[in-house]
Amino acid sequence: MYQIIDHTADVGIRVEADSLPELFIEAASAMFDLMIEHRRRLIPSIEVPISVEAPSLDQLLVRWLSELLFVFENRRLVLSSFWIDEIGGGRLFGSAKGLKFDATRHARKMEIKAVTYHKIRVEQTGGGRWLAEVIFDI
Repeated sequence: MYQIIDHTADVGIRVEADSLPELFIEAASAMFDLMIEHRRRLIPSIEVPISVEAPSLDQLLVRWLSELLFVFENRRLVLSSFWIDEIGGGRLFGSAKGLKFDATRHARKMEIKAVTYHKIRVEQTGGGRWLAEVIFDI
């Protein structure tokens, strides 16, 4: 579950999930929902392995999302499915599936230039759920 956060000249998301892997997956889905219209209806055919490292969960989330954004921008893949195989100890191993961007079939909603560290937050709540907030430079 996610919601959009209003932020001056940028856009952010607040994500909640039952587990840390689900939190990272939901954040990735939210980012691509902001960028591509009807992304969830796509049938993915290309899988990309994703491996990132960072000294904290906050930084790990930024690097995960940044790597997915890099895949979109450089390989022109609209990603619609995400998996986390392993997360912990400052490392994340997972994958994403998508298909080639086609301007005749995929409507762009907004351009995300970067995932920022501004007000980044990843924490486990008192009830055991996970919460994250991320701001994107648009």
